[in-house]
Amino acid sequence: MQLTGGGTLTLWEDGELVHLQVCRPDDRRGLYKVWVHGRQGRLLLGTLVPEGGALRLYRRLTRNQLERDCCWPVTGGETVLAFSFGQDSWVREEHPERLVKDVVLRQALKGTAMLLRRVEGGFRLSASFDTAHPFPITPLFCLSKVEGGRVIFSFDREGNPVVPHNDSRGGENSGIS
Repeated sequence: MQLTGGGTLTLWEDGELVHLQVCRPDDRRGLYKVWVHGRQGRLLLGTLVPEGGALRLYRRLTRNQLERDCCWPVTGGETVLAFSFGQDSWVREEHPERLVKDVVLRQALKGTAMLLRRVEGGFRLSASFDTAHPFPITPLFCLSKVEGGRVIFSFDREGNPVVPHNDSRGGENSGIS
């Protein structure tokens, strides 16, 4: 099955054991973590390692382990850039609420993982944007930019929201591809 964030997950059962094999192209951007999803939960499998020109991970778990973590049957998964080799890359931030000062924004961000990018003078947070789902940080609707299916919020060093600036092409230079 295809994984969100790139790569494939192959799994097969051998009695009580479930074999999970992940392969992702090596884009040399950094270290990637792999999560598997079930109907009610998700489980961290580990970090992909370079092998044979790709990034790979192999795990063998019991069905009971996956059931305890609400991940059986496995319904999908994701690869997430956990550590960037470059300073301009986006990384997953599990607790973005810790980065902002405003109490209302902290509450709006609580429990929502987002992408984080450090920039000169502050940082940016980004989330998927889909009109069929609630807006990620409703109080910042007017201070956001939508680019390539993602919404981007800009903050200063202290965690205060700022108006996004435009580059010469008329759009924010977000660096998300």
